[in-house]
Amino acid sequence: MERIHENDVDCFLLQTKQIFAPPPKRDKQPSEWRSFPEFSIWIPKLFQSADKETADEIFWSENQPEILFLNPEQNTGITLQTLKEETPHAKELTIETIKQLLEKLDDRTVCYDMGQAENEIKVDWLEYKSFAIDGRVYNVLFLFNTGKEKMLGTFYCPFEEYGTWKPMIWDIMQTIKKSPSCVEKGLLY
Repeated sequence: MERIHENDVDCFLLQTKQIFAPPPKRDKQPSEWRSFPEFSIWIPKLFQSADKETADEIFWSENQPEILFLNPEQNTGITLQTLKEETPHAKELTIETIKQLLEKLDDRTVCYDMGQAENEIKVDWLEYKSFAIDGRVYNVLFLFNTGKEKMLGTFYCPFEEYGTWKPMIWDIMQTIKKSPSCVEKGLLY
């Protein structure tokens, strides 16, 4: 480790300030709000909805997410899927059980943190690193109730790019809110 000289302190302070500064507030354009029957979520216009063929190329499993948004390079994505009541153990599914399952599936998985974001809807989340054929993947998995069902969302990107994307995914999780029709029916709490 190199010693910091007096003339380097300003540089060091500026770097520290940049690292610990809160992320800038993003303008959320009306066209970037995606509405679903029981909730809406802000997803930046950079991400476009992907078709089934594209999803097949990315996810080799038969259990693909219902909704997939991709960046233009198609290496960063946001998925959403409903955990239907008939899904085994859907009601009991928690972030802690997901973490345990991920660690059992691949012992190389590294879980960094988990917690809860609250805005209009409580969102439980898990941040972790997984491995794919072409390298390491940064992931944020999030779980929230939409009234009668649970939604499972994921964000993923190349691990080397997580610093660029991390503030955005935290912002996205904070924007999940009840749809007006769901509020009227009294489905969300």
